[in-house]
Amino acid sequence: MASNNTDCEELIKESPWRNSTLHLVILVAALCFALAAFVIAIVSVSQQNGSSSPSVVNVGTGLTSEDDRNDDKVWMIHVGHTSNNAFYLDEETGQVAGFVPDMVNAVCRVANKNCALVFDVFTNCWNSEIGKIPRGGVGLLSGWYDGCAGWRVKNERQRTFKFSDPFTKSPHQAFGTLKDNPNNFNWQDITGKKIGFIDGTSGNEQCLAKSDGIVGAAVPPENVVHCTHLDDCYVKLEDGTIDAIFSDASWVRGSDVVEEVTDRLQACTLGGFGMMTRFDNSLIDSWWAPAQEKLLASKEYHEICNDVKIAHGHIPGYDPIDFCIGL
Repeated sequence: MASNNTDCEELIKESPWRNSTLHLVILVAALCFALAAFVIAIVSVSQQNGSSSPSVVNVGTGLTSEDDRNDDKVWMIHVGHTSNNAFYLDEETGQVAGFVPDMVNAVCRVANKNCALVFDVFTNCWNSEIGKIPRGGVGLLSGWYDGCAGWRVKNERQRTFKFSDPFTKSPHQAFGTLKDNPNNFNWQDITGKKIGFIDGTSGNEQCLAKSDGIVGAAVPPENVVHCTHLDDCYVKLEDGTIDAIFSDASWVRGSDVVEEVTDRLQACTLGGFGMMTRFDNSLIDSWWAPAQEKLLASKEYHEICNDVKIAHGHIPGYDPIDFCIGL
């Protein structure tokens, strides 16, 4: 810029209108502006020729636009197993099967995306511990998967994760005891009773505390017992550690050794099964949501629902009418 000032001063000295202040100001201003514009244009062209343009980043997704267009990308989808017909381990194939894996595979097929179902424990998607606020699981928070499939919408989960629209109806919760309720557990008054809760499920102690018509619903911490799985709760029922299980009704119904002893309760969720992701992942908005909407409007969705009793009928759990939308 110093050389530009010098040039302008020389122009002033040599101008035939140097004795005219008004003419001098107009002339110098015009010439200086023209010179500055020329210099800026030269610098701009030089910079463009000397460097490559940066990748375009989709704000808020953490993925480049190239990633979104790349059909070779493998989308990692978490699945667990509950031993009911929503998720279970197929003894013949050794893979997780059931309604939710069927839905994930169908949505991925409609969207023409490469998806890998990744088996892991549920607590790596969502975790809860006695006396602590439920929180996001280390696996989803750390990006081990793009999403966790078959998770229900709850207020506390929405504080941490993003959800797709549900692809099932809202669920019910239930109390479960040993078959025939040998100790005459009264679910309408649980004062002083020890209650078992399965880690990572929507039917936790915070949910029970919101249930109307149950005396003692706010179970004190000393009477809260967490189980890693339904089988773990069953062992605790047998040895007297707990008096009953409180869980999503499907867990109880999916057992041959535990009996549902309650009216249907619905205090825990805002919606049914959906896809749960981090807020910075593009899975839901970029392709899952439109593909799921297309699937739900198709005949295939009802075929998947019917397979709950046909292909997966040897496993206890849901009836299609209990949770399939439109049935």
